[in-house]
Amino acid sequence: MSSLIFSPWGSAKLLSAPSPTQQGEPAGSPGGAPGASEGGSRCDWCEQLAEQGHRRDCGHHVCEGCERDSSRAGILSCLQCLEDQEKQLLNDLDRQVHHQQLGTVEEGESLAAPSHRRLVVEVVQGPQEAPGRLDQRLDEVEAQQKTLQNIVTVLSREMGRREGARGSANRGSANVLGEAMARILYLEEKVAKQDTLLALKDVMISNLGARVEALEQTSYNGQFLWRLPDVGRKMQQALSRQTPAVYSPPFYTGRYGYKLCLKVYLNGDGTGAGTHISLFLVLMRGEYDFWLKWPFHLKVTFTLLDQVGEHHVSSSFRPSAASSSFQRPVSKCNIASGIPEFFPLCQLHAPGATYIHEDTLAFEAVIGDTNL
Repeated sequence: MSSLIFSPWGSAKLLSAPSPTQQGEPAGSPGGAPGASEGGSRCDWCEQLAEQGHRRDCGHHVCEGCERDSSRAGILSCLQCLEDQEKQLLNDLDRQVHHQQLGTVEEGESLAAPSHRRLVVEVVQGPQEAPGRLDQRLDEVEAQQKTLQNIVTVLSREMGRREGARGSANRGSANVLGEAMARILYLEEKVAKQDTLLALKDVMISNLGARVEALEQTSYNGQFLWRLPDVGRKMQQALSRQTPAVYSPPFYTGRYGYKLCLKVYLNGDGTGAGTHISLFLVLMRGEYDFWLKWPFHLKVTFTLLDQVGEHHVSSSFRPSAASSSFQRPVSKCNIASGIPEFFPLCQLHAPGATYIHEDTLAFEAVIGDTNL
């Protein structure tokens, strides 16, 4: 009589995989007693390198993530062992079908997989009973395959959930970083605007200071006293033609009168070039020109003041009604007009002369009758 004898794991109860001493160590796993594995081992389930893991009784290495996921899913068996068993079942089934077709199998014949040497097929029963046992074995294989599929489905769902949570965390971090960068750019733009406003304020303060200084030197009665400092340097600039002329601050013949200023050539101009100080009057465009009488007709008197003694020198002239210098200004100022040979340079530097005092010259301009 002949019969088919199968290994015990062919029943409803799953059989653990053979130990490393029986079938050899799994690929990528060092041998040894079960317990915590060394850093850098490869997980036999997910095939990823893991800093920390666990070596199961079967000899397979499992990382902490896979161990935790299988515990949540209620899976106690080793997934690698189940996969190996499924492959072996299919191989053994193919061999049994093949031997049944041949009609006999030698007792003690070695099967293809060395890890399942306990699964020995003996032909002790006739071909009439073999098909029933074969159908039973097929049902068991299908049941185990369904179990494996369920386990894979649960693990896939758990891995998907973990990946989704990780992606959400990454997106959250990206959003926070984007908001921080936008805030930084906004603050930088605001600081740049504040810097621009501060620069404009500095310019306004400077202009305001210049206007205050000019107002302090401005007169509104037709009499103007002008102290010209740093004469030595300005003389050198006039000789080198670097700055041949110097302008005075503006003054007025009255509160609503003509706006004027003085222009002096320290080394002379025109007929007085190189020999005399030349002093001119400049008619400027004013705020109240619209109601003043034109052309300008008031007498002009210039005086070089002796700052120590009383040897003042004065010269006067009357404007020419035909001269363009005394018409109503259409630009910022008209062409200067005055006295080219106002004061000889030789007398200015003569011994005992005190017109230059503390490197300063003093001029006076008196504009004739300002009763309009």
